[in-house]
Amino acid sequence: MEVHHPHHLTHKKKWHEYFLEFIMLFVAVSLGFFAENVRERQIEKHREISYLKNVHEDLLLDLNTIDTVMIVNQRRMVMLDSLFALLDKGDPPLADLYYYFRNMALRATFESSHIGFDQIKSAGGLRMIKNRDIISGIQQYENTLGSMYKLEETREHTLEQARFRLATVLDAKTNYIMTQEQLDGPVRFQRPKTPAPFFNNDRSTINELVNLTAFSVNTSRYLNQRLSKMKRIASELDEAILKEYGKEFNH
Repeated sequence: MEVHHPHHLTHKKKWHEYFLEFIMLFVAVSLGFFAENVRERQIEKHREISYLKNVHEDLLLDLNTIDTVMIVNQRRMVMLDSLFALLDKGDPPLADLYYYFRNMALRATFESSHIGFDQIKSAGGLRMIKNRDIISGIQQYENTLGSMYKLEETREHTLEQARFRLATVLDAKTNYIMTQEQLDGPVRFQRPKTPAPFFNNDRSTINELVNLTAFSVNTSRYLNQRLSKMKRIASELDEAILKEYGKEFNH
């Protein structure tokens, strides 16, 4: 009877068997690596589209806010011109002075919607974005926004001084009545029907109050210039984003 013996444990494979196993292992590892790389790229691309969609929505909100703030700033400038026109005539109506001083002590501040911008920063900056126009637009927008916030801080400091001075000038009861009767909107205070004389009618104090008010309104002029620049940059950036990713936003 013929007996078949199994291969001995020390049996050696031929060189082409080792080579074939190496090729199969190499292909398997390579395919796994490429598959993982493709998956990571898809995830990063999805994030890129998602973040820039949020930037697009941020810009739409910002553009609307910019228009609103610029309109309010422009109204303050018109009020300042009207106040000086009254002062030039001499002996201006008391109700008008209350009206202008109270309303010009207000201000509209710009608050950027920053969801998409913050997401991009937390994800490691602009490395995921390949479009140079979008990268440049984001950098310009951020820089202009920073300088605009500094101007707002300057105006706020001046307005704070004006409000302290206003508290020493206006009659407390008239001021209280105006506060009770205030409206919603950029012009909140109405002319008081029966204004009491100023509590402090010192010429030097009134002059300081007018100057502080004028300084804050003049800062609003510079703010509108900065906001106008931001509006142009935001519009161009949004156009570049829509050109590159607009079709993807609808998926």
